[in-house]
Amino acid sequence: FLSMDLNENKINSKEIFKGKIFEITVDEVELPNGKQTTREVVKVGKASCVLAQLPNGKFILERQFRYPYGKILYELPAGKCDANEDHKVTAIRELEEETGYFAGSIKYLGKIYPTCGFCNEVIYLYYATDLTRTKQSFDEEEAIDLQEVTLEELEKMIIDGTIVDAKTLACILQYKLLISK
Repeated sequence: FLSMDLNENKINSKEIFKGKIFEITVDEVELPNGKQTTREVVKVGKASCVLAQLPNGKFILERQFRYPYGKILYELPAGKCDANEDHKVTAIRELEEETGYFAGSIKYLGKIYPTCGFCNEVIYLYYATDLTRTKQSFDEEEAIDLQEVTLEELEKMIIDGTIVDAKTLACILQYKLLISK
């Protein structure tokens, strides 16, 4: 294989939109072949996702309405990192806020770039155990239904297309490859 320089160099950037969750820029870039083009970039930042295993061996799964798709999706607990917040801290915080469980032990599984063609989002994946019941305190605009499911049930939900959320799929795969052998 030939090793060629694939880097694109930003010439300039124009902010198109800035909201609470993300911003959009249009960047002019120089390609490796010297030509110029534009790249539309959605800047989201980082988030964490947690596969949490209860003392009974089951895992916590959330059901949540997702407006862009107009349907209820099955997902693992997850959320955006606050400004300058470490992604491990985010994982612990989001798990407790959304499920009412504090993780006594949390293991890093890896990271994913869920939509790398146009978005800079990075999601850090974790596996949590030694859970202690505390109190749910999710945001007032969130409505989350919790379910306890076995690993076999998670696998069936993946196979039959019930679980389609990318971060959830990736987190379960990393767990299967790194922890559950």
